[in-house]
Amino acid sequence: MRRILLFLLFLVAVALVLWQLKLVQLPTSFQLPFSANREAAKAEQAQVDLFNLIVQNDAAALMGQISAGANVNMANASGQTALMYAASTKADPSIITALLKAGADVNTQSPDGWTSLMYATRDSESVTVPYLLLNAGANPSLRNNEGQSAADVAGIPVRASPLFRNLETWSTQVINPDWPLGYIVPVEGATISSRASHLPGSLRAYRNGTHEGFDFYGGVVSVGISYGTPIVAVAAGTVIRADHDYVELTQEGYDQLIAASLNSQITPPEILDKLRGRQVWIEHAGGFVSRYAHLSAIPADIVVGVQVVQGQEVGETGNSGTLEAAQGTQDGPHPHVEIWKGNETYLGKGLEPDQIWDLAAQVFGEKAVPPKANREY
Repeated sequence: MRRILLFLLFLVAVALVLWQLKLVQLPTSFQLPFSANREAAKAEQAQVDLFNLIVQNDAAALMGQISAGANVNMANASGQTALMYAASTKADPSIITALLKAGADVNTQSPDGWTSLMYATRDSESVTVPYLLLNAGANPSLRNNEGQSAADVAGIPVRASPLFRNLETWSTQVINPDWPLGYIVPVEGATISSRASHLPGSLRAYRNGTHEGFDFYGGVVSVGISYGTPIVAVAAGTVIRADHDYVELTQEGYDQLIAASLNSQITPPEILDKLRGRQVWIEHAGGFVSRYAHLSAIPADIVVGVQVVQGQEVGETGNSGTLEAAQGTQDGPHPHVEIWKGNETYLGKGLEPDQIWDLAAQVFGEKAVPPKANREY
């Protein structure tokens, strides 16, 4: 009996060696435990490597590791996700950006209730990373198991910045998790228009369609607007479109677009894109995209792939794509800015004017919204 057992063990050992060398194929029922263990070990190693690359501040290698199968939202032994770990170890902003682009959940909470934003406000040496997280949709009203918000745990660099007061305000508000915070309006000193017809969702009968952005016309946005008024990036991000070679519509071309729209149930996307005129698009943290339309000019350094900072000029006010431009005039200039969640939906879609102004207060700040007494419906 002993000899038989030894012989069977020998056969099993030989089979395993041949299987490891891929010279034989074991039955499925026999392979599964070994395959599962091997895959589990690979996943665990990938996760270890992911956290090591965060320490090394190697964003390119980090993205490669995620592409190789590392779970960007898996927690380590301390309960921290990669994004929490990066925020707590003062990782370079490029690491934070890479993790967000890879789909890191910005509002996941650790077992003790901490979020990436809490770690960032506590440990960051500047406000760059907290703003990146807020721009990606981080919720500053969330609290840890001790009842603390991101404002409560903020360190000296954040407490000494204007951001801190906003964090305190946001910590007591109901935040819409689908949209970001910390953006600025695209024209210095301006507010969102006080006219409902300038908001997303308002009807555009002349083309049988719906408005998808915010219009900034002089007289209803707290500052004057003229042809050439600078337009700035609402948040830091990467330029993904810049129409330097734009050619203005002719009167005939414009009339044909409008006729085609009126023959459709709603303005076709390709026609609406032409009616926006010269454009710049910027992708921000969390996959949000801002679109700047009707531009008269774009700075030479604003090209696809360039990183821009919040408040950087990305274009000049114009009227391109409009009837006035097709007629050869500079009449009716106005910045037109849209905020999109990927290609899925735009800020304000399906909402009533007061709901849009309330949501704009979250995204652009309370001071960017016109007083209720001044609103025109």
